[in-house]
Amino acid sequence: MNVGRAKERGVPDFLVERIKEKGIEELNPPQEQAINSGVLEGENMIVSSPTASGKTLIATLSIGKTLREGKKALYLVPLKALASEKYRDYKELFEGKDYRVGMNVGDKDSSGKRLASKDLIIMTVEKLDAILRHKPSWIKDVGLVVEDEIHLLNSEERGPTVEVTLTRLKDILDFQVLGLSATISNSDELAEWLDAELVKSEYRPVDLKEGVYHSEGIEYYLNSEDIKSPKKQKKATFKTGKEKLEEREVETELKTEKKNLRTNKSRATLNVLENTLSQDKQMISFVRSRKSAESEAEKQGKVTKGNLSREEHRKLEELSKRVKNVLGNPTKQCKRLSRCIKHGTAFHHAGLVGEQRHLIEDAFKDNLIKSISATPTLAAGVSLPAYRIVIRDVKRYTNSGLDFIPVLEYKQMAGRAGRPEHHDEGEAIAVAKDSGSKEEIRDRYILGEPEKIYSKLAMEPVLRMHTLSLIATGFAPDFDSLEDFFSKTFYAYQYGEISEIKEKLKGIVEKLEEYDFVEAKDRNLRPTKLGKRVSELYIDPKTAYHLIETLEEAREKEETASVGLLQAIANTVEMQPLLKVKKGDKADLEDLLQKTEDRLLEEIPEPWEDYDYNRFLKSFKTALMLEGWINEEDEDEMMERFGVTPGGIRAKVENADWLLYACQEIATLKEWENMRNRTKKLRTRVKHGIKEELVRLVRFKGIGRVRARRLYEKGIETTSDIREVGFTRLKKMVGKRTAKRLKEEVGQDNVFDKENVLDYFKKD
Repeated sequence: MNVGRAKERGVPDFLVERIKEKGIEELNPPQEQAINSGVLEGENMIVSSPTASGKTLIATLSIGKTLREGKKALYLVPLKALASEKYRDYKELFEGKDYRVGMNVGDKDSSGKRLASKDLIIMTVEKLDAILRHKPSWIKDVGLVVEDEIHLLNSEERGPTVEVTLTRLKDILDFQVLGLSATISNSDELAEWLDAELVKSEYRPVDLKEGVYHSEGIEYYLNSEDIKSPKKQKKATFKTGKEKLEEREVETELKTEKKNLRTNKSRATLNVLENTLSQDKQMISFVRSRKSAESEAEKQGKVTKGNLSREEHRKLEELSKRVKNVLGNPTKQCKRLSRCIKHGTAFHHAGLVGEQRHLIEDAFKDNLIKSISATPTLAAGVSLPAYRIVIRDVKRYTNSGLDFIPVLEYKQMAGRAGRPEHHDEGEAIAVAKDSGSKEEIRDRYILGEPEKIYSKLAMEPVLRMHTLSLIATGFAPDFDSLEDFFSKTFYAYQYGEISEIKEKLKGIVEKLEEYDFVEAKDRNLRPTKLGKRVSELYIDPKTAYHLIETLEEAREKEETASVGLLQAIANTVEMQPLLKVKKGDKADLEDLLQKTEDRLLEEIPEPWEDYDYNRFLKSFKTALMLEGWINEEDEDEMMERFGVTPGGIRAKVENADWLLYACQEIATLKEWENMRNRTKKLRTRVKHGIKEELVRLVRFKGIGRVRARRLYEKGIETTSDIREVGFTRLKKMVGKRTAKRLKEEVGQDNVFDKENVLDYFKKD
């Protein structure tokens, strides 16, 4: 079917033409099937197909039809990075027309009022859940909800929120739902639950060759028939005689089997990379840990650096400087990443800060970075033009030891190979530790079926948070309506009844009463003022009650030590996972704990209470890390002391900032003015990573921890100091643009020391 036929189904002409400008003239099989099944006539639909099979185009056509009909469209994504990518793409498609594209992934306490003027809204499902707690008036105008990666219902972290939010929308809106899913075994169950048509396809616009690398080379399998027919198996090897000799020499020198295995896998990855570069193509390798990602990237750099042009070397040199200086004061990790980038490689994991990840992704899209070594988080990330994917590790460490990764996760990683806008085919290669494990990988992953997805709704912390939300928004004014709501969930559909959930709901409501968040009488349920605010703050009710007790304890003390409040907020579900306490840390931590005991707000559990005591130690270590941050400790020293990366620091800082904001709001509601001021000051310090003397300076735009410290050390501490300092002197401290902005903020937009007026107006 020609894409132009979409105009006949109500898709705006301009949108069809812009899609054609991107080189898309014909609809592929799943796209055509979706249209024939009524996606442009408002039918609910689940599209279950491999990565790169064109699911986004189905969503795009549906969005265009919805907007043309005067309704809003919501595009829900699991990750902020995906939201940014979708926002850029859709902004470009709708630019210059009457439709406005908006994105919201930030403040959890926002009612989203500014979104009322947007037509297409892109956000994470958690953000939508938070907004629904404020009952926005514009939600009634929504005609289409696109749920990207809907198979994440299976995720313990995100699944319950996806499930509850979709159930809630089904009750309050008359809308079309379009779920986009990877290939899963029970997509039919998902479709039946949502009363949706199912489009299930194995189609990929480019062929995906899946292979296993073992001691004799690589065996490729195009499909299941190839596996069943040995004659159709394709073998290849990238090893030269010299490489085989080098590998044998390495094997004889190594002492342990574990080390030997790791070296073989690294050599295999390098062999594939050499061949990939010889075809002028790019590669992503997936490994199980951040440490492995970094070491692999360094090794791969020895291969890629010899395949770069002079111009590429120049551009990579510039990029490496940008990446290194993202934090102002580069850490060892920043410098390590910078060195890799100079050679055309990079590592990619959650320990990097967001700006570094974006720079790497953009450079890979521009074919500047040739190879990325990543943890599996990148498999659910942005679209990157990798011809080859190498899955070096098909096992990872879990609570039960070293276990195989799920088939669905393997398929997600393998599916990143070969993008239709860049390649005619793609290759996914899993590395076997030896030729004997080749068949196991082949049968489990290449031939294997992805697992079924199951509801994770019955977990108590999840139920507690969503139960309060349903009561606080008036959605469940009594027990009957509360139980009725949960009877409409995917959990109820899968298990046929909700007796386990009903039993838990009774205990949860009793606890909410005890916390003074809910009043229950004769099965009627109503929120208290405090309970309503806790729901809006988007924190676990148990956490909120813990914060109330903490603040009451702090009120008894004239001055609250920062470490005490930081430990209390660290000891919450929102701060998970906490920093690990290693054997070498424990004695030092316990010694420091004794010395700090009088500054803490929580009672220390007895050492024989293993679970509570160990969790307390973890929360204490996390608090010490945050205290180091607000005392402007060098990040390299923090990495050494706490085993935490810059990205890890900022993830904890973001969560701590939110919990301190919750403390501030609770203190305001309780009319504890002193505690409100204390938590507000500590929150500012945590947000910016500063000592107390810099709090006033960071209120100015463009002034963070580095510039604030620079100003303070030059005697600039207050608004009047900024007024009095000459523009030229100020410019030397913070840069010309920031100096201009500072002068404007203190009311001196046209007043400067006379000798520097001309200097002010010089172009940057």
